[in-house]
Amino acid sequence: MRSPEEHFAELEAILEKHSKALEAEVRALQQSDETARWSSNWKQFYNWRFANAFARQKIFYNWAADAVGWKLLPERFYPSQGNRQG
Repeated sequence: MRSPEEHFAELEAILEKHSKALEAEVRALQQSDETARWSSNWKQFYNWRFANAFARQKIFYNWAADAVGWKLLPERFYPSQGNRQG
């Protein structure tokens, strides 16, 4: 049996690997669709839809709830003015 330190070192490596790949794929999609050139209204709606799509994934909302419960996330006011449904 491995120690908790060994387990979490591997867990962090797994999360880092997949987060880098996910970010690269999302950035490539944004670049190919030229989202930087979209109007402010489209960008606000994009931010809302992106946050909604992210939060719907069970793995993220379960872990985010834990992070909030442990006060691991910085205090912020949501949604920001840039994140609107439309």
